[in-house]
Amino acid sequence: MIKTSISSRKLLVLLAISFLLIAGCATEPKSRPIPTTTPVLTTLRPELTTTTTEKIVQRMAYVVQPGDTLSKIAKGFGVSVSALMLENGKEDTILGIGETLFIPPPSDESSD
Repeated sequence: MIKTSISSRKLLVLLAISFLLIAGCATEPKSRPIPTTTPVLTTLRPELTTTTTEKIVQRMAYVVQPGDTLSKIAKGFGVSVSALMLENGKEDTILGIGETLFIPPPSDESSD
């Protein structure tokens, strides 16, 4: 009789393990569905978000060519020589070939 009770216990243990495996207690990694929409970037601190209506002015750059003068460049872009000098921090009218000059926006701001 003792022999029978030992094998019954083994059978019960095997049945219990089988039941746990079938019931899904064995942990398998669950797959996540692939998102169908594009993720949206959100901010966690909306109070720091600002909106501005100021116009963004893009500056053009010009590389000085042989024979160029400040007045010739200024006239070509519709700006004054003084505005061109001020934009580039120049104290004199001497230019170097290959020098990059930043062109200020035209002084007549009637395009708003």
